[in-house]
Amino acid sequence: MSDGIYAHVSERAAAFGVSISPEEMAEIAVREDFGACELHAVTEVFSYLADKHHEQVIGTLLKLSRLPQKAPKTFDGFDFGRIRGRDAKALRELPALSNLHARKNLAFIGPGGIGKTHLAQAYGRECCLAGYKTYYLKATELRDRLRRAADAGSTSRTVATLVKPSCLIVDEVGRCVFDRACTDLFFDVMDRRYEKECPNTLILTSNTPVNNWDEFFTGDETLLCALDRIFDRATVFMMKGASFRGAELETLTVESSPMTTKMNK
Repeated sequence: MSDGIYAHVSERAAAFGVSISPEEMAEIAVREDFGACELHAVTEVFSYLADKHHEQVIGTLLKLSRLPQKAPKTFDGFDFGRIRGRDAKALRELPALSNLHARKNLAFIGPGGIGKTHLAQAYGRECCLAGYKTYYLKATELRDRLRRAADAGSTSRTVATLVKPSCLIVDEVGRCVFDRACTDLFFDVMDRRYEKECPNTLILTSNTPVNNWDEFFTGDETLLCALDRIFDRATVFMMKGASFRGAELETLTVESSPMTTKMNK
């Protein structure tokens, strides 16, 4: 058995969490009287199974992420050609997922229709394709979930659920106000994510500058200082410019003529 065949089989078996030593593979080949053709067939089977397993894992990650599936937002679908400015290169480098691996948060701040949600969802989708758990929700959904958890006394489970994903996306911060209980839970989630050692990132989008976010969280100054922790390790894109929306809008103008009235003689 060649080293190349063993390496290929071993790599594919590892995709299933199985370890095969050269001695074990040689024993199988001798016991089953495998020749070169049979060994090649084994590698092909393992390759097929590994690819199917990978597809199923990615499919499950995308399904659980709550990202849109029918019309997914992708980096390929974002018009980077419209982006200008000295930091445009950093925006184009987002698909490399460097923030995820560096355990840095991301924020997209700017007016509506400029692509903030598109970029956030595209980043989350790219994380799923790379095998990382992602979870997307709007700020209003997060507030409602935290409120239900506080009312039901299930805060530990809810917080753990929000800490677990490698990529957590909270869209449209500023669309609602968090009461004291929800604010406490929100910053508990932020603190626990901050302490995670594995690759992870929190992605936030908002129409409102970060220095005004204290308007959306109810608490004393000590608690609201926890906002700084979110951006202790973070990349914040301040986005400006015209809205992307309405690019395919077609406006037509029509006019009705006066109705002619017939006179009876």
